[in-house]
Amino acid sequence: MSGIINASKAAAPSDRLGNPLLAEAEAKVEGNIVDPQVRADYGKIVVAGLHIALAKGVEGFAAKLRDSQDPIGDCAKGAAALVMIMRKEARGVMSMKAGVPAGMTLMLHGLDLIDSAGIAKIAEPELDRATAVFTNELFHRLGITAQMLQHMTGRVHQIMQDPGMMQKINLKAGVTRHALADTPTPLPDAG
Repeated sequence: MSGIINASKAAAPSDRLGNPLLAEAEAKVEGNIVDPQVRADYGKIVVAGLHIALAKGVEGFAAKLRDSQDPIGDCAKGAAALVMIMRKEARGVMSMKAGVPAGMTLMLHGLDLIDSAGIAKIAEPELDRATAVFTNELFHRLGITAQMLQHMTGRVHQIMQDPGMMQKINLKAGVTRHALADTPTPLPDAG
């Protein structure tokens, strides 16, 4: 892993992604998606997931993907399944705020193995497809259906079209101030 896992130690060559597209995607996951409050948990999940996935060695993992009819899809499904298994084994301790980005990172490492082993060339279309498969598999395993997503999208659209609801949301979020609210008094400088 590029940033999080190797921040405190020198990176072993096996920790680095060889495909620049995948390395860039991992950097985006670590920099933009991982909530700073769960960064340490994210790192632990990724390390544990890599150890589990490669328990029989890189050769065993690569052989399974080489024999697959759809190595990219199987890699993405495997990453989602691995995160869900780890979550179950953690007995509710593992946060999905850390688990989902960790699953994405595990998928990126699997895709890098596919690319470096010559099983399939990984470019942007393959990464996009793997991401879609990963997301669909994760939704399926969490019990989130297309109808549920469509309903929630419609509900959000409905709320955004209602000026009264938007005003309430903005007040709650602190974006706007209630007309009768006191003007905040700034604290004196300590120093």
